[in-house]
Amino acid sequence: MSTYNIRLFIDSQLAHVRLLGSAVRGIGQELDLPTEQVGQIELMLVEAVNNVIEHAYDNETGHDVHVRVECNPDDQLKVIISDRGHPIPAAQLQRGSAGDDALLPEPESLPEGGWGLGLIRMLADSLHYECNQDGNHLHLCKQLA
Repeated sequence: MSTYNIRLFIDSQLAHVRLLGSAVRGIGQELDLPTEQVGQIELMLVEAVNNVIEHAYDNETGHDVHVRVECNPDDQLKVIISDRGHPIPAAQLQRGSAGDDALLPEPESLPEGGWGLGLIRMLADSLHYECNQDGNHLHLCKQLA
């Protein structure tokens, strides 16, 4: 089966994130992925892009958020989210890393934020972040086989 490489980008507006979710849902349906898996991929993407808009761009519109979806339907689906905003602080990346019991905030406290990265880590089979001269790049992978 073919490998797909799809590139999308939106302006840094929370209202536009819904469009990316719809696009990923359509890709998953076209590839006949299980509905539960498509939902996980969509949630992972939406949380990551929301974080970019809210934290990397401080909710400021007028900035591009790039999303690349690479998929080999027999193997895995990769999502790469790129921006040129503020990088993810190292302490934030380390909090919620593999083996950390503090992936998510306590549900009893019902915080308004703080769920994104922990939720993304739970949904992704692997996560890699890099910051370089081209910007910030969050690589998420979901195994399909």
